[in-house]
Formats: sequence, structure tokens, C-alpha cells
Amino acid sequence: MTAPVTPTSACPISGNRPVPRLVLRAGQRIVRGPLRITADGIAYPNPDPADRDAEGILWPRIVGEETGDPLYADVNPLRQRAAMENPQRLLCQVGMGPATVGPDGVLWIVPRPTGSAADPHQPGWPAVRTVEPPVCAAHAPLAARWCPRLRHGGYAALLVRQAPLAAVEGTLYRPTGEGQVEARQRAVFELDEDAGHQDVDARFLLAEYLVRRLEDVTAVDLRDPELYRDAVPCDAAP
Repeated sequence: MTAPVTPTSACPISGNRPVPRLVLRAGQRIVRGPLRITADGIAYPNPDPADRDAEGILWPRIVGEETGDPLYADVNPLRQRAAMENPQRLLCQVGMGPATVGPDGVLWIVPRPTGSAADPHQPGWPAVRTVEPPVCAAHAPLAARWCPRLRHGGYAALLVRQAPLAAVEGTLYRPTGEGQVEARQRAVFELDEDAGHQDVDARFLLAEYLVRRLEDVTAVDLRDPELYRDAVPCDAAP
């Protein structure tokens, strides 16, 4: 695919590579335990209301300073949650400022399987589920160029009119006796009322990603200069 145009970015740079605020830094680590059993399911020994989302599902903690080299392969789960949680304020995965919203919807970039019914340029393209937060127009080319999943497999840039929360992905735990738990398997807790039977007990799920379902989409071209009319980086100082 032809390289997209590149508006000025306000996000940090490491070497010659931009640093999305969604990724962890070397000075940080994800804390997933120890966990214990309570009346609410799994919990940390020193519980904090901020550990749980609106569904009451437990999330990891992040410790350490946001310093050091960027760990591009490691997503900060709390940043991912912040970017995806509020439907009225979806955040850009690069700058963590407001995603671009226009008359035709919110700007999103997703991996693009071409030459199939999953191609958004073909009629009847179905809804797609994604853990990728949306983007602002100024940072869209950076996401397309530097995100490994998008760069290696190609991408689709979309304006999305409807993006309901569909699920929470994470690790399911099980009790082992004496208030202890052990990791069991990766699992998905469906939030969609039409999902049917739910076989994942959310009380024992340690979340990793929020999942949104993208519906009523319009494919756009990142090479189109009109997409960047009046665009400024979402994290630019006012």
C-alpha cells in the first residue's frame, strides 16, 4: 500500500520512531497479583475501587515511572481501557487525546484482510471486533506506519458510526483452596446482550483489553488530504 501522508506529530520520538502513549516504558511493569478470593471474586490483598471497571471486573496495576525505552510490543492495559471505555470520549491510541470525530463517525485503523468478504471496500462488510483504540487524523499515519500488526498485514482506515462495547478479554482464574487462585486460561467475557449463553464468570477474570464492535463503517484513504484539513495532533499543547 502506498505510504500515507504524514502530518506533524506531537508524540514523543525514540530514535526516529514515534512512541505511542499506549505502550509501556522500560521503567514500568504490569502487576497481576498476588490475588486472593473474596465475596466479589478475585481481588488484590489491598483492594482499591480503581482496580475495577464499571462491570466490576478486575484490572491489572501498573507500577514504576513512565521512563526508559518504549516497549512497543507491550500495551499498557490501563491506557487501553482509558482509550476505549467512555463512548463519549474515545481516545487516540498514539497521543491519548480525543480521537477524530466527524459527521461520518470516529476514525479507526484496523488490520485489513484483503481480497475477502472482510474487505471494507466491498459491499456488505460486516462488523469487526477490535482491541485497537481509534486515532486522531494527525496521528493516523503514524499508527498505520509503525504499528506492527498494521504495517505487516496492511490496514483499513474507517469512519465508524457505531462502536458498542462488545467484550472484555483477559485471563480466567480458578480457586485452588485456602483463598488462593491460579491462572486457568485466556477468556472473553461477552458484554453484548445478543451473545447468548455466557460461560465466563467475570468475578474470576483479570482483564487485559476492552473490545469494541465497529458497525456502520465508511472506508477512507489516508492519502486523501481532505482527511487532514484542520487536523492537529490530539496531544498538542493548546
